[in-house]
Amino acid sequence: MPKSDQGSEEQGRAALRAALFVHRRAPLSRQLARRGLGPYRGYGELLEALDRLADRGAQLSLIGRSVRGEPLLAVQLGAAGPAGAGGYREGAGAPALPGQQGSSRGRGGPRRSEGLLNGAPAPGASHDLGAPGGADEPGGADEPGGADEPAPDDAAPAQPDEPAGPIERRGHGGAGRERARTTVILSGIHPLEWIGVETHLALLERLAAEDLGGRSIFAVPIVNPDGLLRVEMNLRAGRHRYVRGNARGVDLNRNFDAGWYERGLVQRLVGLVSSPGSRPASEPEVEAIAHALSSRRIDRALSLHSAGGAVLYPPAHSLWPVADAAEHRAVAQRVARAADRRPYRAMSYVRFAWGVRKAGLEIDWLHDRHGALSLLVECSRGKLGLRPSRLVEPFAWYNPRKLDDAAPQLVQAVLPFVKGARA
Repeated sequence: MPKSDQGSEEQGRAALRAALFVHRRAPLSRQLARRGLGPYRGYGELLEALDRLADRGAQLSLIGRSVRGEPLLAVQLGAAGPAGAGGYREGAGAPALPGQQGSSRGRGGPRRSEGLLNGAPAPGASHDLGAPGGADEPGGADEPGGADEPAPDDAAPAQPDEPAGPIERRGHGGAGRERARTTVILSGIHPLEWIGVETHLALLERLAAEDLGGRSIFAVPIVNPDGLLRVEMNLRAGRHRYVRGNARGVDLNRNFDAGWYERGLVQRLVGLVSSPGSRPASEPEVEAIAHALSSRRIDRALSLHSAGGAVLYPPAHSLWPVADAAEHRAVAQRVARAADRRPYRAMSYVRFAWGVRKAGLEIDWLHDRHGALSLLVECSRGKLGLRPSRLVEPFAWYNPRKLDDAAPQLVQAVLPFVKGARA
């Protein structure tokens, strides 16, 4: 293992052990099961699952810290990524993001422009990842740190803009041909959607035993640890609260630099339902992911949410189909057919949202900026049942009472896509 990768892995395990020490509590899963909410694990239990994955050979790396200082941990399986990619040093400043608001092409297809979100970070810049939160929220370290800039050899060479048209190659993302093709998997972006996190961890357990054939898996199971901890705190206290954002109240899935803050007619009339942040990647969680992926060759991307029983693909921020819509539709339909005995729906996100444009989503960013085939799976169908306690509990709106109702089938359904199978 290269020294840079070895150091990153040691740093990831150290951050995980420190977080486990702070958050080890009585199992939440038992309490929720007794209340008819399902055997979902608390934050500390989820960290223990990551620790077990590392014991099985997965590489853990610390890619950044949340607003309140919780570690943002990536799990890497298969072929090694770029040397030093996604590195992070405690206390160092992260590379700066472009000051101007980003914009995405209306008809999809990859594009390149300046700034961290499209490749190498701007040289000589720094960015404060945010101050720790108040005493009323669960917190971690006192001072969130930042991310190191990639080594010069890993920086993306400047490239001219490309004309719109079908994407004939995947994973341009600032990486050369010699780098392993990478599948990115994200979950836990919205803090109430724990079925996505549980499905993600089950998928990683399966992938750890699979021959990946030279493919690299880069997974962030808990993108929004501050939000998840707040939901756990409410669940333990018996409070029925709706939580969607991070510690600053920003919806992280409206904060990516893909049509950021673009609004359709409906949003202009009624306003935005959730905060997209002050600028693209204003939140340290999104910034950390953007930096960690900046020098990888990404050709597949999967984001696990809940609970609409659907497999969605770009665009979300535009009414125009992406140039490779047919390819997206084919892979989405394959996953949708295998997801349940009654197939999930497969469609573009903008159709799923009844034509309302949703700006700043991760699937648009991963497609537009990295050229990846990008899917968002709404895990489970959101069945509430007849228990009155579930009707008034926001956690129950998103998470099925039985994990086996969704997770095993979904793992089997997405496995070929994640491993790079063609439609």
